Formats: sequence, structure tokens, C-alpha cells
Amino acid sequence: MAADWRLVMVAGSAAGLALSPFWSPDGGWLRPVVAVALAGLLLADRGRVGPAGLVLIGAAAALAGLLAGSARLDSIADGALRASPGQIAISGFVTEPPSDSRGVTRFALDSEDGRVMVEAPSREAERLVPGTGVDLNGQLGWPADWLAGDLERRGIRMVLRSDRIRLNGNLRGGVAGLVDRLRNRAFAALAVATPEREAALARGFVLGDDSDIDERTVEDFRRSGLSHLLAVSGQNVVLLGLLAIPILSLFGVGPRARLVAIAALILIYVPLAGGGPSIQRAGVMGIAGLVAVAATSAPSRIYALCLAAAVTLGLNPRVSADIGWQLSFAAVIGIMLLARPLQIRLAPFIGTSGWQRALAEGAAVTLAATISTAPLVVFHFERLPVGTVAANLLAMPAVAPAMWTGMVSVAFGQISKFLAVPANLAGSVFLAWIAQVAEWFGRPVWAELEVSIDDPLTLGIVVAIVCAIVVAGLRFWHPARSPVRPGAWLPVASALALCLILLLSGAGNDRRPLDQPPPGGARVEVLDIGQGDATLIRPWNADPVLIDGGPPGGDLEGALESAGVERLAAVLLTHPDLDHYGGLFDVFGPTPVDRFLFDKATRELVSVARQSGASLERISAGEVIRTGNIRLEVLWPPASSGSVYRTGDETDKNLRSIVVLLEWRGFRMLLTGDAEAEAVPMDPGPVDVLKVPHHGSEDTGLPSFLDEISPRLAVISVGADNTYGHPVPEVLGELEESGVQTLRTDERGTVSLILDRDGWKVEAGE
Repeated sequence: MAADWRLVMVAGSAAGLALSPFWSPDGGWLRPVVAVALAGLLLADRGRVGPAGLVLIGAAAALAGLLAGSARLDSIADGALRASPGQIAISGFVTEPPSDSRGVTRFALDSEDGRVMVEAPSREAERLVPGTGVDLNGQLGWPADWLAGDLERRGIRMVLRSDRIRLNGNLRGGVAGLVDRLRNRAFAALAVATPEREAALARGFVLGDDSDIDERTVEDFRRSGLSHLLAVSGQNVVLLGLLAIPILSLFGVGPRARLVAIAALILIYVPLAGGGPSIQRAGVMGIAGLVAVAATSAPSRIYALCLAAAVTLGLNPRVSADIGWQLSFAAVIGIMLLARPLQIRLAPFIGTSGWQRALAEGAAVTLAATISTAPLVVFHFERLPVGTVAANLLAMPAVAPAMWTGMVSVAFGQISKFLAVPANLAGSVFLAWIAQVAEWFGRPVWAELEVSIDDPLTLGIVVAIVCAIVVAGLRFWHPARSPVRPGAWLPVASALALCLILLLSGAGNDRRPLDQPPPGGARVEVLDIGQGDATLIRPWNADPVLIDGGPPGGDLEGALESAGVERLAAVLLTHPDLDHYGGLFDVFGPTPVDRFLFDKATRELVSVARQSGASLERISAGEVIRTGNIRLEVLWPPASSGSVYRTGDETDKNLRSIVVLLEWRGFRMLLTGDAEAEAVPMDPGPVDVLKVPHHGSEDTGLPSFLDEISPRLAVISVGADNTYGHPVPEVLGELEESGVQTLRTDERGTVSLILDRDGWKVEAGE
């Protein structure tokens, strides 16, 4: 059939584009081959091509895709700044919303000499929006290993580290400038008459910008399996289109016309939302997903999928290595294969007309996308949200309305931001519901399971097993069988769900039991709680002190349980970063705490601590905390009369991270929080143990600091395979050169220091 060779051509082109980053041959000999092969189409008999012709066309299309991909990669690479490392002055335009991570803001800059990634203190990037003209001075260098791959995909080779950003008043012109203005108006429109949290969520849902969403909410969405909602995804766009179908049907619009109308709306939405790579990808994948849902034949669905792959790979052939692209593509494949069978099976329970059909379609799409992306989620993040299916189904009815109201707000906001008020008021209700669902399924200790898939081969095996289970389930749950009424399945399903919740809630603590302190001595435990910090100090015959609580979901409760902790003399928060305070929400209340010590904290945490009955005390350099035979001296920061609450425009929080010197008899340990030696003055004198600052982040002051304090042991609190690249190779190398034994919690589990009459020793393990 005529459609056969077109499908083969598109699939071959997509395969060639995907291959181009790994093979860049000289195109001279390929061009004649492609031309001869494509000329074979002229021999087609009335649009029909035989098997040999299809193979020829597929090979030719793959070669053509390979050539096109190589040319596109060359074009992207040519746009990167290439210069010798060193001091440099440069001017250009911000091309993307800045992203903040641990006090450092990063954004891509487009200059006359090429694209470069800029790293600057967060306080310097508060007024930056895409299209802003800036002048920079700084140190040009190569990116860290953990960042290099992502930058290469974006056509960036070098990083400019600058301490100062100066706005020069220039704005981008042309089409890029027009898109900037559209996006900035959209950004302002979504903030009118909307609570702060919901406004930040709206910008994530509609514009793909999650930079203003607070860390706690981001963690809730991640742990509940709803994180795909925080950045525009193909799945979101599909749900958006499904809501439009019954509305268009009311106006008598036919099936084909409905699809065209929805595609047109998506094409209008892409530039209004800023037209960034993630928005473009979501639009293309969303249209492909809608075609897959609407198509009645398998070839049409496969054609839509291959065309989406060819278009997105044509924009950037390296995008296939991007986790977001992989998840979007897997979601569309799931929608293509499973949405219709699931919809048919859900229809008897939900209904088949009007809004009921749209609800059944939405539930089917949500289930299909969740099932198909689960193996990739485990492969990349080594965690599986336990309640992801239930959370997505509960949130699903509000996702499309939240997107639609956001789009209406963006459209009217181009005229005046005040015209967006009605849509924002309605949208904030849907966004609040989704955030509540994320909290319900993201806060419990059982919210995530740690599961790992170590290599692509294992991933393939897992995918095959999932496919077999799904196929068997669909065959068993066949619509031709006698329909199963809710009266029959609801009690059974409820009982199974209750058993699962009880099983997960009561799961045993498999941590290494932490013995009690020796008589007259003490124990210091650097707890294994993932990517974060938590240190438990237990003196003999006195209540323990906890310094920091690690991230949400780090199982701090399990760690305290393994040590038999029933009460805390004090909780000390070094600084208000989520990976240091997130776990404390699970401590205040369930565990009696006498004192909450801090320099700065979040309002929410202060409120929870106060309600638990803990006394609140602000501490600073020079103060001493005693518990049993342990002495804790605060070395940093100096006293401040400023607000105790963390604010959104605060300068680098790490600069005021509390530094504590622990002393027991002649033993001395320095607990640094995230205070790096290059930025914070610390002079503790010689110490026995150093808790390495900031999880082993890059620290130019560390070599001289090690010379000054001469530690015998260094402990790094860090999560396995964390996205920050901690600890960096430079820090590990400096510790090795200084002859300091180093233990890491990601490799050795909780690191215990046992202090007794004979001195001190170390225990480690899961």
C-alpha cells in the first residue's frame, strides 16, 4: 500500500537521525547512494512497492537521516563559544529561564561569539528573564563532568563563572525577541490573583518553568510520581486535547476536524509558552499521542510515532539521550499501544458518552503512560513511587482543566494581565487539588521504594516482563467476557489496597542496628539518609542531639529507630536547604524535642517545631551547647539582627551555614554543614575528623584548610548517583593527596564514631 513506503521512509529517517551522534561518516559517498535508492520510487507500480523496494527505501531514508543529523549537529556545535580558558568579558542575551541549584544560578547566554553556560550567585540572577541583555566578567572554563553531557546536547561547550551580572538594557529582536515578549507576558499573567504556590505551579504546568516552585512541593511531586506535571510533557498535552474533544463535539465538529483543531491550538500554544525545546517536544509528542488515540489502524499510530521521533530528532539529534525525551517517547508508545484497550475495559465502569467518555479516555491515557514510563523511571532514578498510579488517576481530572485555564490566562494576558484573573482563580483550585494529591502520596515514609536497574540489558528484560504482565492482564480482563460490576470488584480492590498500605506502612527497618554509647563515652553517627546531611550525637546517660535531618523521604525515622532514640535534647539546623531540613518534619511531633536551634529556617518548619513543644533558639558564633559529656561550640556564623526566616531573594544560604566543633575529652570533630572553606572563615585548629563541607562539592579553599586542621578521617554525607556529581573528583583527589582516610555514606552506609576510654574507632555499613 502507498502508506507502507511512507511509513518505512519516516521510520528510516528517524533511525538515521538517532544514529548520527554516534557515527559521522563523510557524506560524499552516501549522497549518490541515497539518490539512487530514492529514485527507486519512480519504479513503483501505482504507489505500490514490493518488499525489496521497501528495504531499499528504508535504508536510503536512514542514510538520508544520518546525513541530515550530522549536518544538524555540526550546525549546533558551530554555535558554541570556543575560546581559551581564562578571564573574559562578554555581552549577550539570556536564552532561557535561569535555574537555581544550591545558591548557584545557571542560564544559557547567546553572545556574538557563541553560546555559553553562565554560573553566578543566585542573588545576581533575580531579575533575569529570557531575552534580557547582560554584560559579564568572569572566568571561562570547562564544565564539570556531571554537567558536560547535558551541555553538549544543548550545543554548549564552556562555562563562564561570574560573580556579577550587569543588565545593559538591550533586548533581543526579531522572531526570538517576539517570542521573549510573548513568554514574559504569559509569565506575568499567570501570577495575577493567584496564591504564590499555585502561581509557581501554573508556570511549571503551562510554561515548563519550575524554577519558582518551592523545594518541598517539588519533592512531593517527585515522590508521588507526579513530577512530569511540573514541566510541560506530551502526556499533559494529550490530556489537554482529550478535554477539548467533548467540547468540540457539542458544536458538531467531526472527528477529523476535531483533531485538526486541537493540533492548531497546540501549534498556537507553543510560541505563546516561549517555544523552548521542552515546549516544542511536548507539542510534537502531544500531537503524536492524540493521533495514536484517535487512529483506528496500527500503521497510522506507528506513523505518528515515527514522525514525532523524526521531527524532535531533526531539531536536535542528541535529544534521544535526554531523560525527558525518553520519558515522553515511552509515554507516547504506551498511549499508542495501551490507551484504546484500557479505555474499552474502563468504559463499563465509567460510561461511554459525553464527559464520561472523556474521563475514561483520560484515565486510560494516564494508566498507559504511567505503566510505560515506570521501567525508565527506575532505571534513571533508582526509585519507584509506590502510589504513582493512584496519584496520577486522582490528579488526572484536574490536569487538563489546570492546563486549559492556564492557556486561557496566557492568551488573555497578551492583551492585559488583568484579563487573566478569572482563569487564574479557576485554575488555582485545580492546581491546589493536584498539590494536595502530591502531598498525600509524597509525604508518607512508604512513598518510594528503592529499586535499581543497573544496565540497558536488565532494562530490556524488565520491559519485556512488564509487557508480558500487561498483555496477560488485558487478555484476562477482556470486554467479551461477562462484565465485572463495581459491586464485585470494588470490595476486593479496596481490601487489596488496604493490605498494600498496611504492608508498606509496617515494613521493617532493615538498617544496621546502632549500639548504645559505651559507658562514659559517646557515639557520633553520620547517618545514611541519601543526598543530604543528618548527624546524630549520643552521649552516655544523656539525650541525643540531631544536627540536620536530611531530605524528605530519607528515612530519618528509620535511622533514629535503629539507634533506639526516643527523645532529643536538641535539633540543630545548619541552614534552610531542603536536603538538610526536609526530614525534620517527620521528627517534630512523633519524637519529643526540647530545643530547636538555628540561624535561619523556613516558616513552615518553625511553625511545626513550635507546635511540637520545642523551644526555639537562634544561635551564632561563640555559643556552646552541652549534652552529657559532649561539648558543641558554634564557630560560624556571626550574630545577625536580620529575619530568621528564609526568603526567596536571600543570598547564598551556604554562607551562613552553621559550623560546629564537637569535643569529647581530647577528641575533636568539625561539622561544617554546607559551609565551604573557600567562602567561610573557619579556624578550629587540628581536628581528628572532618565532615567534608557541602557533600564534597568543589571547594578551592579545601587544600589549604586540610593543611591547617590535619584531620585523620574525612566523612562525606552524600547520596548514591546524585545528580549534582557529589563528591567531585577534585575533592577526593585533595583528600587522597593529604593522606586523609575518606568514608562516604553512599558507599559505606551510616558512619559511626565510637568514643570510649581507649580513644575512638569507626564502624560503617548498611
